[in-house]
Parts: sequence; C-alpha cells; structure tokens
Amino acid sequence: MRLLIVLVVVFGLFIATCQSSGDTTYKFSIAMHCPSKELGLWRATIWNIYSDSTYPLAEAGGTTSDKFKFIEVEGFLTKKPNSLRLSSYSNCNSEPEFPEDVGIPVQYDEGHHYGFRVYNMENIKDLTDSAAYEYLFMMYLGKDCLMNGCKESSRDYVAKGCDFFKNEASQCMKGYDDALPKYCQKDGSSAHSLCSEYISTTSSTKMILIIGGAVGAIIILVLAIAIFFYCRKKKKSKQNMTGTMSGSGTISGTTKQSTATNNFNTGAPTGTPTGAPIPTGAEATAGAQRY
Repeated sequence: MRLLIVLVVVFGLFIATCQSSGDTTYKFSIAMHCPSKELGLWRATIWNIYSDSTYPLAEAGGTTSDKFKFIEVEGFLTKKPNSLRLSSYSNCNSEPEFPEDVGIPVQYDEGHHYGFRVYNMENIKDLTDSAAYEYLFMMYLGKDCLMNGCKESSRDYVAKGCDFFKNEASQCMKGYDDALPKYCQKDGSSAHSLCSEYISTTSSTKMILIIGGAVGAIIILVLAIAIFFYCRKKKKSKQNMTGTMSGSGTISGTTKQSTATNNFNTGAPTGTPTGAPIPTGAEATAGAQRY
C-alpha cells in the first residue's frame, strides 16, 4: 500500500514537472508611486486577452500606508492569447482612468519573459518618474541579491527587462544606474558579487581617468615649455638682428663723411699754394693771353 502511494506521488510529480517545463512565463516587476499621499488599497493584474474573452493571468493586491509599493506579478500561459494587458489600481488615483499597458505582444515560446514598469498613480501620463524607478530597483536588487544571489540583477539582464516597454527603456535604465551605487553602499551589500564587480569597474574607471589626466597634464606642460623656449629664442634672434642693423648705420655715416671730404678736395683751389714760386712778369703777360 505504501509502495503504491509512493508511486502515485512520484508519477504525479513527474507529470507536473513535464507540464510545467513547457510553460511560457511572464513576470512584471512594478513600482507604484503616489507622490502626495499614501497608496492605500492597491492591486496589479496581468490579463489574458482573447478574441472572445478576458481573464486574469496573475494578480497581486493589498493595502499600504506608504507612498511607494514594490510588486511582482508572474503567471504562465497554457495557451497563446491574442495579447496581454497590465493594469494597476490604488486609492491614490485622482482620475477616472487607471494606469495600464494594453496590447502587449505575446511570445508563446516556452521561455521566460519579464519587464520593469513604474506607475505614477496620480498622473498616468507621467512616464519619467525617476524617484519611482530608483525605488523599484532598490527593492528589486535587495530581493534578488538576498534570495537569488543577484543572478537576475546584472546590467545586461535588467536592460532586457527595461526594453520590454520600449518607450520607457532609457528612463528605466537610468533608474537602475542610479540605484546600483546606492544599493552597493548599504551595509553588507558590498559582499554581493554584483557590487564587487561594480566597485571593481568603478575603481578601474577612476584609475583610467586619473592616469589619463596625469598624462594630459604632462603633455600640456611639455607643450607650454616648448612654446616658451621657442618664443624666447625668436625674441633673442630679433634683438641680434636689430643690433647688426644699427652698426651698419654707423658705417654708412662714415662713408658719407668720406664722400663729403672727396667733394671738398675736388673743388677749385683758391689762394696761393704755400711755398709756390712768385710768378715773373713774362708769366703774367702770358697769363693775360687767355683773354
């Protein structure tokens, strides 16, 4: 009898395992935010949308007196719906409409699909609630690193989830990048491998920046010294050339003086030369003959 019971249990587990191994799962990590007051009653639901019916795939709900709420809803598909819808509700809503995403395409491929989503419960048009995104990933990292060894918290893994809702992908990744250093600075969080890699990467980046800055400063200093000596040499060369030109002017003055003397010597002589013989009378007559 006992053997029969054991066989039935094992057979049941085997069937359950075989059935679950082919399921397509969808999981959404959500942060609700009510900026001005408490959320109160809240609910998040994944809906299966078929051509003739709609029914919930997974749902989570409760009450809180906080302005933020971290929620994870996950369900598996037994058959392929036309699409999925993700909706949220809380007492914080001041509008008749509730934040939701409709027409989510479905991949029925026996895989695991996931996404990250933030809802401002007071303003459904606000898709850039940075405080809510940071809160979302602080909570997500804390849970995943505690229960799963940070296996689903790497940047590549999160990027895929952020890309699920493409219109908010960049803001989603910014929330992760803002939350990671704060999470790793918490007491005890640095022991996780994710934070060790982050600290190592950050240290390497800082070291590269320091080395690059030092090399850049040395290059600038060398260029400044080279320019200084170049300008100094050019200035000195200019001064030497000015001195040479001044000396040439002196020589030119001497030449002019010599020329002036030559002009004086070539003039017609006046007076009687010193020591010259006194002319005789005949010579005076002869001199008169020129007229």
